[in-house]
Amino acid sequence: MGTRFDVSEVPPQGGYVAKRCPVRAQLDVLRPGKPLAPSQVAEQRMAQGRAFEAEVVSALTLLHPDAVVIDQAWSLQAREDVTARAMAERAHLIVGARLPADEVGRRVGEPDLLVRAPSSGPPAYRAVDVKHHMVLEAPAGGRPGLVARCCELGEPTLEASVADESWAARRRRDDLLQLAHYERMLEAMGAAAGDGCWGGIIGVESRTVWYDLDAPLWKTPSSTGALKARSSMEIYDFEFDFRLDIIAVAQSHTGDVSIKPLMVPVRISECPDCPWWAHCSSVLQEGSGDVSLLPGVGWKQWSIHRDHNVSCRAALAALDVTTAELVCGGVDLPPVFAAASRVGPDTPVSDLVAPRRKAQLARLRDAGIDTAGRVLRLDPTTAGYSGSGLSALVEHIDLARAALGPAPAYRRRGIDAVAVPRGDVELDVDMENVEDGVYLWGTLLSDPGATGLTDSGYRAFVSWEKMSARTEQTLFGEFWTWFTKLREAVTSTGASFRAYCYTGAENTQLRRLGLATGLIGQVEAFIASGDWVDLHKIVGDQLITGSGIGLKALAPLAGFRWEVDDPGGELSMLRYGEAVSCRELAELNPARAWLLAYNRNDVEATLALRNWLDNDAAQLPVVGS
Repeated sequence: MGTRFDVSEVPPQGGYVAKRCPVRAQLDVLRPGKPLAPSQVAEQRMAQGRAFEAEVVSALTLLHPDAVVIDQAWSLQAREDVTARAMAERAHLIVGARLPADEVGRRVGEPDLLVRAPSSGPPAYRAVDVKHHMVLEAPAGGRPGLVARCCELGEPTLEASVADESWAARRRRDDLLQLAHYERMLEAMGAAAGDGCWGGIIGVESRTVWYDLDAPLWKTPSSTGALKARSSMEIYDFEFDFRLDIIAVAQSHTGDVSIKPLMVPVRISECPDCPWWAHCSSVLQEGSGDVSLLPGVGWKQWSIHRDHNVSCRAALAALDVTTAELVCGGVDLPPVFAAASRVGPDTPVSDLVAPRRKAQLARLRDAGIDTAGRVLRLDPTTAGYSGSGLSALVEHIDLARAALGPAPAYRRRGIDAVAVPRGDVELDVDMENVEDGVYLWGTLLSDPGATGLTDSGYRAFVSWEKMSARTEQTLFGEFWTWFTKLREAVTSTGASFRAYCYTGAENTQLRRLGLATGLIGQVEAFIASGDWVDLHKIVGDQLITGSGIGLKALAPLAGFRWEVDDPGGELSMLRYGEAVSCRELAELNPARAWLLAYNRNDVEATLALRNWLDNDAAQLPVVGS
């Protein structure tokens, strides 16, 4: 990783530090202001997580009356002592464990469960965490995924698990890094299993899903710039050690300001939920704005731009697109520049490129770069990106130009007219879900072909019962039966049918529930058909903005406004909690009314956006024009 710092004064850290943004680890030490309190939604999510964990623990203790259950109200030392004693006595299952601090590795940790592993020597254990989210998913498009290795709560051990090839185990990086943290702690105390690094997750499916933490699941850049597959243990070791260094330097900075902190703010997906977002946001918004504010520009891409002295959106927008297209096409421009600078301007470009590089020569000629003089008209700053591995350089330039331009949205290069697949009968679909499952399938039926085959309007398939697998599957069955009959009724007359979603979340849930209900064949056939249209992809292929193409951002361009206050997925989580906890009739329940209106507005918005794309969007300027 490079130079390590003295981390002996860093307080032992929990596994969360390896999962969180490294800037947050630094700011937790520097504390540049008053941290933001967790949002109401975050508080609710944590409360639901605790409640779910309590349900799982209750189920486990009924199934395992001999389990050692450690009271979380005890002192840290008492919990640690009881854990150590239970492990020494080879307890089969330890609930609420606290492992002894790893002073050398600077780790502390409290796995939800410890399950005993076979051992002919000292007692050995594996860690299992309880997570209030789904752990299983259908392999996308029927393609093989990470085959789920599962066991039931009655015997939550790796040895009792079997491969369930019908399901894929979700690869949640945070979950696996947390398990890797516990594995390192078990190793430090000599209590890890001797047959590899494994950890388990119990999700809302109430099954233990086991993960091989040594499996090379994650592709990350190597020293050569190429991607290399690395294991969860390798990723964890790097991320945890990196943050220990960050914390050590930040602590030194508090006593000596000449020691510079290692990190600067970068916009990533977890920023809105971070207590330091107000601080970082003000830094990132300075000037024309940091390049990480652009959609799709994460830390890796940001670091490449930084290495080329491009840190703000204005500098990125100023790069040359022609040069960038050559870079993205694999042309190694610096040696071509060097050769061009040593000859006359009329020298053919074929004299500047090695004979074996015929593809690069063809790309130069296709771009109209046929002489040394034309080579030297390219932008050397942009050419410096050659070999950087940033294949989306042209996209980033256009995003920066769209962000700084006067129009709210632009047509992509080469898009003369915006096209949207339409049908005689159209159905907009939007599902609403929580961690436990999908509780609402909302639909908006319209008849633009004036077929008279259907009644237009909004219809919701919804359940306000406490979510369970049976409830969710019954609801899906009702929706799918209605949907299938509608589609067949339309297409049997020769009329065309189109159903629309916005983003691929519906596909994920359709596949998962199709697999659970035995309808996966029908679901896959539908998803693969031309009748199912992801409007988000249609938009993304043809339009570009500097702030993303989410429905809430684009629908107002079509003149659409939501009826509910603060529409969004975060608030809907709060409303759902209120909706299921209240016993009033649906029509008297404000939370249920809000959710139904919010969902109805979402499908109405996709229809409005589709009509706008078919008409006014054609007048948008082309980006960079």
